[in-house]
Amino acid sequence: KHLRLDGMKIVIDCANGAGYQVGPIILWELGAEVIPLHVNPNGFNINKECGSTHPESLSRAVLEHGAHIGIALDGDADRIAIVDEKGQVKDGDQLMAMIADYANKHGHLKGGGIAATLMSNLGLEHFLRARGIGLHRTKVGDRYVMEAMKEHGLNIGGEQSGHLILGDYATTGDALIAGLQILAGVMESGKTASSALTMFTPVPQVLRNVKYTGASPLSREEV
Repeated sequence: KHLRLDGMKIVIDCANGAGYQVGPIILWELGAEVIPLHVNPNGFNINKECGSTHPESLSRAVLEHGAHIGIALDGDADRIAIVDEKGQVKDGDQLMAMIADYANKHGHLKGGGIAATLMSNLGLEHFLRARGIGLHRTKVGDRYVMEAMKEHGLNIGGEQSGHLILGDYATTGDALIAGLQILAGVMESGKTASSALTMFTPVPQVLRNVKYTGASPLSREEV
């Protein structure tokens, strides 16, 4: 089944980076009305107050243009953020939940589960378990996600930050591939992006960096 985006108004923030040309073109070729943001790289403005690491301007643009959805890439286009029609950012956990559920319904899910890091919300795990989908937890980092995918024969993995790996198409994160899969799920659902991409209620969660003030972990006394 070929994806068509006719009737969709999409804002895409390319972070003045690698996807600044191909991102808008792909969406336009598929029939969407495209509003491109941050597509003028000069070698210094990559990720500067834009892209998936700074989705605030995307949220404003989605509301200003009355768009159905917003997509933000990061500078090297391996990380994605999605903004719904209400201007709300959907994190990688919600995106993984939707992609996994979509793949499972279509018989495309391999290995009976997905891989995600220890940072992913417990709500994602509960959502997947209720649908008979496993979750393989890994250390933080897409290399560990990919290792788990290979070990368990999985084709979907990712991080809460928006690094998503779809193993049927690539061996690393690719924000455009992930974005197209998300758009396919939203289109098939017939729902608004805010509804289609709210797959579960997150469990309260705190992610905190802890400062280590002891001796160097590499000192001879500690090794």
